[in-house]
Amino acid sequence: MWSALSVDVGGIVLFLVWLVLPPLYVIALGRRYVRQCVESAAAAVWAQQEVLAVLEGPSSVGRHRLEGT
Repeated sequence: MWSALSVDVGGIVLFLVWLVLPPLYVIALGRRYVRQCVESAAAAVWAQQEVLAVLEGPSSVGRHRLEGT
């Protein structure tokens, strides 16, 4: 039995690659998705702060910028 498997080493390697690639692909996509979500959330917070600063008037613009740092 083992001698028959040793003849088909290429097939075994391809099978192992086929098993490993989908989880790696999902991990890569997941990291990319998380990075995009973080960037979008940061942009949304920045936009919210800008809108609040405009709505509250010019006297509060400096205050919001100091609170963010």
